[in-house]
Order: sequence, then structure tokens, then C-alpha cells
Amino acid sequence: MIKLNEEEKESNRENDFIVQFKDVTKIYSGTVALHKINIEVKRGEVHGIIGKNGAGKTTLVGIMSGIIDPTEGEIIIKGKKYRSISRQRAKKEGISIIPQESQVIPDLSVVENIFTPDYIRSWGNFINWKKMYSKIEKVIDESQININPYARAGDLSISEQQLLLVLKACFIDDAQVIIFDEVSSSLTKKDEEVLYRIIREQKKKGKAILFISHSMEEILEICDLVTILRDGKVIAKEECACLDKNKLSYFIVGGEYNYKEHEVGEESGKEEEKESNEIVLSVRNFTKFGAFQNINFDLKKGEVVGLAGLRGSGRTELFKAIAGIDLADKGWIKIGNEEKRFTDPAQALQNGIVYLPEDREKEGLIDILTVRENLTLSSLPRLLNKVRLINLEEEKKLATTLAERLSILTPSIEEELKKLSGGNKQKVLMGKVLSANPIVYLLDEPTKGIDISTKKEILKIIKEELSRFAGIIMSSPGLEDLILICDRILVLYKGEIVGEFFEDKFKEIDLYRAVQGVRDKFVENN
Repeated sequence: MIKLNEEEKESNRENDFIVQFKDVTKIYSGTVALHKINIEVKRGEVHGIIGKNGAGKTTLVGIMSGIIDPTEGEIIIKGKKYRSISRQRAKKEGISIIPQESQVIPDLSVVENIFTPDYIRSWGNFINWKKMYSKIEKVIDESQININPYARAGDLSISEQQLLLVLKACFIDDAQVIIFDEVSSSLTKKDEEVLYRIIREQKKKGKAILFISHSMEEILEICDLVTILRDGKVIAKEECACLDKNKLSYFIVGGEYNYKEHEVGEESGKEEEKESNEIVLSVRNFTKFGAFQNINFDLKKGEVVGLAGLRGSGRTELFKAIAGIDLADKGWIKIGNEEKRFTDPAQALQNGIVYLPEDREKEGLIDILTVRENLTLSSLPRLLNKVRLINLEEEKKLATTLAERLSILTPSIEEELKKLSGGNKQKVLMGKVLSANPIVYLLDEPTKGIDISTKKEILKIIKEELSRFAGIIMSSPGLEDLILICDRILVLYKGEIVGEFFEDKFKEIDLYRAVQGVRDKFVENN
């Protein structure tokens, strides 16, 4: 028997790893996004990454896929050391990322999307369509994913579009390191099972899988080990076989954060309004098959109610059904003394319900219009004069008032919206819904994608301005914002309200467990 010395053993162990992070740090303008991260991604292993919003997962994925350069540390790929890697280098080294949001080219076919930009070519550099279709048919057969290669990619469901990207990374590019970045959040239950099967098959082929997720359930189901990030640091690395949801949630959340030290806005002068028992919205047995079911709650005037849940829990679908954008299948909502189920958002707006969408660029604002025009979009009916034309003087007065009230930084209300920063665009969106003078605000992730200082301003506007004469339901990408300004929080899990927490019982660990579907500790709050 040949005995290996310690140096040889270490060398063999290192050879098991395709990618290693050694003391990787990323600093943005004095903010430490990642601090001395050490992670190894091993052949034939599914390595999970989990953490709260802001833990550093997105930055870590960006560095590994060549999109972001680290400030310090080194990246080792198949034994070769790099200070940073480009997207081209990552691809050359066999690293492929499947992003959270589908990135197909909608007007191209399935086969064109899968081979772009590396089309199979024949003599004369012409695209060999026959070979490409032959190859994709074999891949579809091998993967058992039923997708029509001739179909237009834009005609596929979001779930099918994600599986298309899975096919490309796993079977066409044949990547040796595959990064799944929150991929399952947009998949149907059936396609989620397909994804898990493919991941297990790729693992058997000796590929390294990096699986990023917010869901403890799927981390524990699919991963061999998990690295837990908190505040840009590695808190723990654990074998998943030795974990359960309770232990994992404590690693993720850590000690209790003192939210009272970071309160937003003033409570003085609002108590009388906050004491109102007037119910402005009732939701009863509200159901949309496949999205949410049997939703029941009341909303009072002056109340801020948080809607907490992971991506795919049904939050956005519930908002859109209440606002009449999507149609519910069962149940009703009650405004005043009337039971209703709206069939379009104009009906909801006429009845005092306004919706602030999660995606401000696609659904909330119009970039080519001015700040003034965007601010007044929801209030045009009351700006019409006797001959049904917009009273421009009144419109300018309203837009100016809103811009000043919300501290929107713009040279003029006649400035094109596209020239504003992301934070100021979000304020314009807030002004747009505020101008409608509703009795119910539905705010879907109002603080998404904005910096910390602007986030605080937005939360203050919600707490001090919007809740003054209306009831508010808001969601958030994390629990922190909800804990800061909500009077109570409803937890949505797989389309059902599974918990209700009141302000005096807000504990992040209990809320986090509830969001993840751990029921044994939070029933006492109901």
C-alpha cells in the first residue's frame, strides 16, 4: 500500500474542488457587501447558499459568474488562481449561471435561444439548422422536458422559459459548474420536480452545483451541504443531513435586531387616526386556483398591514386579484357595504383601491413621459374640465405639490422620467398612487431596488403620508421593512395565510420560520 504524505493528501483534496473562494471581499462605497468569504464548490456535489435579503448572495453569484469584480481575495478555478474573472473566462472554464429572472429572447425560437450565440455552423460559416434541431431533439428526449423546439420562446410560460435555460446550461453548454440562482421561485410544482431530477442527474455526472435559494425546504431537500451568509459573512457551513428548518433558521437570522432603534417616522399626532375601527377593506374566501386560496382578512383605516412570503407564495397574485388586474376564481372583497370582485383595475380605482406594482419599469411608470405626466396618471378623471379636457393648470399644481411633498429630486416636473435615478422614480410611483386619494393602498415591494437612504424616505412616506387617511397592505423582499412600520403582519405560504403577528409580538426569528412554513412556534400569535 502506498501511503500519501499530508501535502499529497491536501493536493488530492484540492483537486476535488472546481471552484474555490479564498478570503473574497467586496466593498461598495464604504459598504462591505462580502467579507473574507471562503467557499469550495466540489465535483459531484450540490452546494446550497442561503441567507436573508442583503446577506450577500447576489454579490457572491455576480463574482462567481464574472459579472462583478471582487475588492480583495482570489478565485481558484480548477487549480488556476485569478484575482477576478470575466464572463468570458467563466464560460471558458465551464461555469454557467441560470438567473432568477428568465432571460430568453422572446422573438426567437426555442432552438435559437438555446444555441445563441454559439450556433452550429457548416462549411461556409452557414448555420446548420438540421444539426441544431437534431441535437435539441436528443436533448429534449434525454432530459424528458417536453418543449417544442420550433415554438417562439415568448409564447412559453415563465416556468417553461426557465427550463429552457436549464437545458442550455446542463445539456448544450455542458457546464461543469452550474449556478442555480433562485430558479425554482418561478417554476410550477411539476416543473420544480423536473428541475430537482435534472440536478440529481447532473450531480451523478460529476458536475458541481451551486444552488442559491431563500427556501429552507428546498435547500434541505436538494443540497448536500449549505453555506449560510449573514451580513456579508459566512456564518456556518453545515451538512444538510444534520440540519432541520429550526436549526437552519437560527443560523440565518441570528440574534434579535433592535428595530425600535431604527424606527421610521413620527408616531406623535397619529394616534387618533391609528385608533380608527373603520374597516375599509374585507377579503373573504378569496381564491385564484394555482396561486392562492381561502384568503380572509380585514383592513382598517390608518392601519399598515404587512404581507410576508417568499417568491412564489402568492403575494403579487393576491394584490393583482384584489386590484382587478387578474381575476379571482372564488370569494369576494367588500368596500363599504358592497361585495365586489373587480374585473379590471379601473373598477378598483373607482372604488378607492390603488395598486403599486413590484416592477415599476414595466408596469408602474412610463419612461418617455414627464415627471408631471407620471405623477398625475392615476388622478386624470378629476383633472378634467367641463369639456372633458385635462386642466393643465390644475395638473401642474398637483404634480408640483406631490414633488415637493415627496422630496423628488428633479430639475423640473417637465423633466423626462427616464432621466431620474431609481430612488426618485420610486418616489414618482409613490406620488402617482398618492394622487389618486384612495382608501386602500396595495404596495407590492415599494422599497425594492433602492438605496438605504431612499428606502428610509419611502418607508416614512408610507407611515406618515399614505396611512393618514387610508389602509395599507404592503409586501417587502425582506422582513425588516415590515417589522419597522407595520401594525400587524400576515404570513403567506404556498398561497395560504398561515400566521398573523401583531406589533407587540414581532420577533424576526418567529416571522422567518413562519415564512418558511415552520408552524409549530407561531400559532400562538394567531
